[in-house]
Amino acid sequence: MRVVVAEKPSVARDLARVLGATRRAEGHLRGDGLAITWCFGHMAELQEPSHYDPAWKAWSLATLPMVPERFEVKLRKDVGDQFAVISRLLGEADDVVNACDAGREGELIFRWVYELAGATAPVQRLWVSSLTDQAIRAGWSKLRPGQDYDRLADAARSRSEADWLVGLNATRALTCRGRDEGGGQLLSVGRVQTPTLAM
Repeated sequence: MRVVVAEKPSVARDLARVLGATRRAEGHLRGDGLAITWCFGHMAELQEPSHYDPAWKAWSLATLPMVPERFEVKLRKDVGDQFAVISRLLGEADDVVNACDAGREGELIFRWVYELAGATAPVQRLWVSSLTDQAIRAGWSKLRPGQDYDRLADAARSRSEADWLVGLNATRALTCRGRDEGGGQLLSVGRVQTPTLAM
């Protein structure tokens, strides 16, 4: 069986309509040797600081900078049921098609779910920028090996980790320093947010 993983339910329905997987099942659509399932956008996220070191739970200048030796990922709490469906299907798959959105974030959404599921089936990539019937058929006829997109996945992971490092460390540093001076509010700093707002 070939398992297709889309980024969201609406995309899965479009793919299923064109590819002939019209039979509804729990958390997926089936037909023509396919099981087409879906994520709910980012179903996984980087672990919180306290996961790596209990001392990092406290907001204190003494614990900064927080730099994990290796970043780890966790499942969002509100997506357990759908993740269980995806995980089961990936475990039964002969091969998998990553049909998440064509871009860095779509690649990361798929990679984290695939890894958390402990999947090992070979991956191919569907790369389409339009969901017209013609675009889906054309993309389906030109599936590429998943490893062709490893660098894109690396860029996505790096972006996510950079956001974590800058956002959590700088926000805590600024907020703690503000409290030392008598301020009481959260002072949010972001890798993209802060320079963009400054412009």
